[in-house]
Amino acid sequence: MKRVLSSIFTALHGLETRSFLLFFLLCRYRFRHFTGTEISLYQAKRFRAQTRYASGHSRFYRNLYRGFDLRNAAKLSRFFRNLYRDLDLSIAANLPTVNKKIMMENLTDYNTVGLTRKEIIDFCLEVEKSRDFTRRLKGLNVGMSSGTSGNKGVEILTRREEMYMKAALFARFHFPAKEKLNLAFILRVSSPAFNLNILGHRMTYISQLGSTEEVNDQLQRLQPNVISAPPSMLKIIAREVEAGRLSISPKRVVSYAEILYPDVKKYLSDVLHCPVHEIYKCTEAPIAITCKYGSLHINEDLVLVETLNGDGSETPPGQPCHKLIVTDLHKKSQPIIRYELNDIITISPEKCRCGSDFRVIQSIQGRADDLFWARTTEGNRWQPIFPDYISRAIISSSEEIDEYQATQNAPGSVLVRIRLKEDANPKEFNTGTIAESVRDVFVKYKCNLPEVSVEFGSPESSINSGKLIRIRRSFDIN
Repeated sequence: MKRVLSSIFTALHGLETRSFLLFFLLCRYRFRHFTGTEISLYQAKRFRAQTRYASGHSRFYRNLYRGFDLRNAAKLSRFFRNLYRDLDLSIAANLPTVNKKIMMENLTDYNTVGLTRKEIIDFCLEVEKSRDFTRRLKGLNVGMSSGTSGNKGVEILTRREEMYMKAALFARFHFPAKEKLNLAFILRVSSPAFNLNILGHRMTYISQLGSTEEVNDQLQRLQPNVISAPPSMLKIIAREVEAGRLSISPKRVVSYAEILYPDVKKYLSDVLHCPVHEIYKCTEAPIAITCKYGSLHINEDLVLVETLNGDGSETPPGQPCHKLIVTDLHKKSQPIIRYELNDIITISPEKCRCGSDFRVIQSIQGRADDLFWARTTEGNRWQPIFPDYISRAIISSSEEIDEYQATQNAPGSVLVRIRLKEDANPKEFNTGTIAESVRDVFVKYKCNLPEVSVEFGSPESSINSGKLIRIRRSFDIN
């Protein structure tokens, strides 16, 4: 029976993005039934289709791939068949990577829908100014990302691309049992894709720029069974519930846009009495979503994810990558092919108990820009220190810490800003324990010890994106 279904669905792959229902069914089927080999072969087919389409419809990709034989499917197919065993990235690495800077500088030639860079930027700035996120540019959903580091990005979606992405969300998201979706979507900006009312399922946008009282009022009226927001916003909502100023009973909360740290996840679950799920999506691609067991699965049939070490070799599961490269396997208006992100992730070596062969992201550690760096005590070499270790050092120092932020201002200087829980007394709090715990991380990395200062105060959100970045670095490393 599985072989028959597989043959039928394979025949329909070329039509899947034209139908909400078909894409929904295929997404569900692939997640539940595709083996590692089937995933690899599907990705190979889609990768070849995307590179051919991009080179035929985008002037930028046509020039980028000049000299590459995109018709030679055998080598690419061999690469993808080996993707899940003895991974060798040398074949795929023959195609050059792109990044946000390259895309934005070549935006006119990059997109395939005939938009110029000037009209895209002018439109996005006007939407930001008017706050009218229902507007479209020539029928297209065009939006500007916040750009955590100050580097703005642009996302272009056709109505068809919006449609099949919604189908993928419905196929993958673990909805409350026997209920229609009533989702409150909270973010700084909106887009036409964020509003949905289909078959009794609703997605309602709530602006993150509103006051806490305004957000409370909207949530109180809406009584959503699912709330989706950045973890810093979800934590504010949980505090309002805990204080009795907001009365809601969501069946799920979904985190996105910022790193969901384990301590925040536990707090949200304890206060809101419901599972905490996660969506890992950037402007460039819908990378991962959690299954019913809470494992963050890569959307293997939507994106190809490559995790690499600094030398270009494959990063083994269980270790944080140095380079993350993604390819969107379906999007045509703005092709994302071997696109280099700045994120650091770790792939789990374990298969999820849900049974899917889609890989699981064990942790998202942040952006490469937010690695701490220090000189080694022997050899005076630069050594990266991953954010997760700094975070663990701080939260394990005291149960009285409510929120925190660590900023490395120079190789030998770290500032930790902490906010204590309401019942904690700052005068009795020992900040020296935090400083010593942070220095211990540098000791384990065999690096020179920094001066660590600790002060009381709320963490500062990024001035570019409004996102809360707990571990950050304020100086450049070449």
